[in-house]
Amino acid sequence: MLHLEFQRRADPRMADRMLIYRGLLRVEPACAGKRIQQHVIVLGEGRSPSRIDEPPDLVYAFETHYVRDLDPARALTQPLTAPWAMLAGTLDHKEREARLIEILRAATSVDSKSLYRDLTRTTLAFAAIVMKREDIEEALREAGMSIDNNNDLTWADALHAEGHAEGVVEGRLEGTHDDAVQLLVHRGVDEKRAKLIAEALVSQALPVAAKRAAFDSLDELDALAAEG
Repeated sequence: MLHLEFQRRADPRMADRMLIYRGLLRVEPACAGKRIQQHVIVLGEGRSPSRIDEPPDLVYAFETHYVRDLDPARALTQPLTAPWAMLAGTLDHKEREARLIEILRAATSVDSKSLYRDLTRTTLAFAAIVMKREDIEEALREAGMSIDNNNDLTWADALHAEGHAEGVVEGRLEGTHDDAVQLLVHRGVDEKRAKLIAEALVSQALPVAAKRAAFDSLDELDALAAEG
């Protein structure tokens, strides 16, 4: 069972999150008897922990990959991998513009229109992580690309812009709530009671809601739900 976790930037709490995810995977019937491999792929800046060493008996580790360490020349050898070159490290914005043009031109060599659009949108989404919008627009003008630039750039902006934080928070709330419910049900709590506890955890302790659902005593969690 392969678990890939993509992060726009490194998260200092990533090891704790991955341990929770592993616990969820271990109790999934579809994962029974399967080896679980976990990988974090960091698309942008920063470094995050890849292991937990907590004496006396907790040792846990997973793989973390930083896309900025990729060799752009290797990624650019074929259209399907070319978008990743957009995230490879460089401090030169002109070099990034040149890469963007090269990647978008490489995408035109594929036969499928849907694949061409997927490659274009992925490239622009990656570009939005490491480039300013005006630099992206300049590169597109220089390339003279016959793509729906405005719609594709709007899509990339919507994926990454801080102005969409409200939607991100809403998704985080919903995802954390569902994780907490699942953990509680696996601990033997009936679903109705689990939902009440999860609602209380999310409203009062969102950053550690799933962890508390997994490890706090059920008496404590029942008391928390009663307070809510």
